[in-house]
Amino acid sequence: MRPFLHYLLGKKSELEDFEWKDALSAKGTLEIHRKRTPKDVVMVPLLLLLPVHAIDRENAIQATGKRADRLREHAAEIVKHGELTRASLARSLPSVSWIKVVQESPMVNLCFEGNGRIAALPEVFTPEHHLMVEVERYPFEAKVKVLRRLNRVRRRSGLLD
Repeated sequence: MRPFLHYLLGKKSELEDFEWKDALSAKGTLEIHRKRTPKDVVMVPLLLLLPVHAIDRENAIQATGKRADRLREHAAEIVKHGELTRASLARSLPSVSWIKVVQESPMVNLCFEGNGRIAALPEVFTPEHHLMVEVERYPFEAKVKVLRRLNRVRRRSGLLD
């Protein structure tokens, strides 16, 4: 229950605009933390990181713009190394948590934490940068239910047909 409360407290500024899809997302996050096997820290191409929810609220849009501005300050260093590690993320986009994903397939990693940071990255970096991003990947022995829940959130956010 603690991870869920910590997650909600981190989202306090967004609670004013809370919708049904947010409850689904929070429930999915709780389920991920309850049912996962030990997490892996891996490098994933930026192009293979997909958001679970859209950045469609005014406060989230503004925060994403600010993140993009901070990334621009560090862009040369990040491009030079070709990667955004957790250490460089902490310098350029500090947050209470890392970018967290569930791998749906070898070509799809669903970001259930860090969607705003993921949304800011393409505003600064292009596919030609071939940027790798260090993430926490949460594996499951039986991930069908978790993926179904995350994709339900994606569908309600307009990210899936």
